[in-house]
Amino acid sequence: MSLVYTFRGDLVLSGALHIGSGGGNEDTDATIIRDAQGKPYIPGSSLRGAFRAAIERLAPTLVGEPYPRDMGELETLLRPQIEEKPEATVQHLLTEELTSIERLFGTTYWASPLTIPDLPLKHEKPAEVAGEIRYGIAIDRDTGAAKHMAKYDFEVLSRGHTFRFLMRCEMERTHQSTWEKLLAIGLRLLEMGELPLGGNLARGIGQVQLENLEVFQFDTNDKAMLKRLLMSGARDDAHCGADDARFGTRLPDAWLKQKVEEL
Repeated sequence: MSLVYTFRGDLVLSGALHIGSGGGNEDTDATIIRDAQGKPYIPGSSLRGAFRAAIERLAPTLVGEPYPRDMGELETLLRPQIEEKPEATVQHLLTEELTSIERLFGTTYWASPLTIPDLPLKHEKPAEVAGEIRYGIAIDRDTGAAKHMAKYDFEVLSRGHTFRFLMRCEMERTHQSTWEKLLAIGLRLLEMGELPLGGNLARGIGQVQLENLEVFQFDTNDKAMLKRLLMSGARDDAHCGADDARFGTRLPDAWLKQKVEEL
């Protein structure tokens, strides 16, 4: 490890959001996902998937990265080269073969250095967070008319709610410059409200916007910084300040703008 980047901010719903639980209840066919206390949250995997897809789509043009390969195609390519090989040989082959995007987001054979935990709601108590019910009618694709007996409904979380955003990346120095640009693409799209989440996107649902972004850099080769980490208090992402020892040094507010300008 060397540099660990932490990105922190508020993800605000600028429109309704539906991330389904996979089930329904007596009130609706499709409830939103909630934690054990009944509070809605955004799964980190949902944000990560949208984040990766957006970066993969724009990186070939903006950063000059190759177009991403399908996971099946990549596994077919790599498996014969690494089966029954010594670990050192495998690591060398993967280092040579994988693109910067594949190393950043991970593959079957390479663990991703990027983590996005589930995004919890800020402040609200479960009783204060009631969903809304939206209604729809399934369309027959052959006739273009409404299907018979095909009315459905689903729960959404209304606009205005705020979630705590946290993302961390263990930067490889050899890929630092490229990874910074790749992450800047996704973060800027979030700031602009151009990275929708969840289901029913065709209905205009899923609009979110990143606000109050802070960027931190932690140098794991800095002994003094490591000592401050070990001596810091209990973890509390909701109240830690700009000099939080777990995150390291806060970078200038213009960091994201600078990285976008470098594209």
